[in-house]
Amino acid sequence: MQFNIEFVNTILSGFPQDLKMHSLNVCYLASKTAEYAGCSYQEVKTITIGALLHDIGKLCIDEKIINKPAKLSDEEFSIIKKHTVLGTKMISYFEECSNLLPIILYHHERWDGNGYEGLPGKNIPKLARIVAIADAFDAMTSPRPYQKPKTLHDALLELNMNKGLQFAPDLVQIFELCMLELIKMPSQKSEIDFWHKAFSNIV
Repeated sequence: MQFNIEFVNTILSGFPQDLKMHSLNVCYLASKTAEYAGCSYQEVKTITIGALLHDIGKLCIDEKIINKPAKLSDEEFSIIKKHTVLGTKMISYFEECSNLLPIILYHHERWDGNGYEGLPGKNIPKLARIVAIADAFDAMTSPRPYQKPKTLHDALLELNMNKGLQFAPDLVQIFELCMLELIKMPSQKSEIDFWHKAFSNIV
């Protein structure tokens, strides 16, 4: 089976709606940030697909844990943390997708080395560092069972408070500049708008 945009669309169609929208949001934010960061055409293409599939491993985890409307227990959190490895294994069956694996495996790394796999600083692949910021931002600004969404201002403040700890300092600054430009654009009205914008540079 060929791994292409149509196949990615097929995969996304099987995502629960909230995971699908989160994936589309992270894809758009990460790909735009990569552009602002001066990434190459190939890197932007890679992060576009990688960000769409960054949480694919969650399909292997019980929805009751994923959607639990309360704080996770230590055991449940340990299960959730497996989604990066599970997702990497799923995509590793496609030889042409080896460039996506670092994004999927390392998007929960922290700049201080206290992430899932323990990679610190620039040992974390750059595209995974970008997706980590986009992922956290969308999580903070989207309704979740266990928390109210933060405002744009509060979410950016949270990113800045954690740069050098959780996030790459230089990329937080770039992400903030990117967001200031994006908010000047008309609001996205549907997932189709996200989809078309996400792929505007690779199709």
